[in-house]
Amino acid sequence: MWAESVPPVESAKSAKPKEPAKPKAKDEPKKEVKKETAKPKAQDAGDEEEAPKPKPKNPLDLLPPSKMILDEWKRLYSNTKTNFREYNEENTVSFVTLNKVGGFLQRMDLARKYAFGKMLVIGAEPPFKVKGLWLFRGQEIPQFVIDECYDMELYDWKKVDIKDEEQKERVNQMIEDHEPFEGEALLDAKCFK
Repeated sequence: MWAESVPPVESAKSAKPKEPAKPKAKDEPKKEVKKETAKPKAQDAGDEEEAPKPKPKNPLDLLPPSKMILDEWKRLYSNTKTNFREYNEENTVSFVTLNKVGGFLQRMDLARKYAFGKMLVIGAEPPFKVKGLWLFRGQEIPQFVIDECYDMELYDWKKVDIKDEEQKERVNQMIEDHEPFEGEALLDAKCFK
């Protein structure tokens, strides 16, 4: 519809200036000549150049609609979380571990529209453990994420059985930043939304 509304506006504006310009007969033939010579050049250029290829669709856009609206979950999570952790001592967590988790989350940005993630750094002393929870659109980890995010292979990925009460409770604890987590101190929690 936008394209349809533009020509009437332009033709109304261009009609007013053309009326005073009509007495100049010399300008009109020149314009016509320029248009005629421009057409063959445009056609020749079109033959030499290929038309721009359409951007390929993301494979996750081709999946059937989901009953769960991921944006609503992200909004709910962001707006209802009230127990953010505060750390009184600085440099108690290995910055290397935190940087690795931060880098992983940056590389996962290509899936932001299709995923929610939670990464926990746990342990009282090095080596720290990193555990995560990811919710992807579809039933599997998208192949383009596996292909593009090289750190995916650093983690052991297991599909959660939501009928298993133990796994369900673990998921709840991860989402809520439960401390201690699996008997260990929770040093940091990063959310991907």
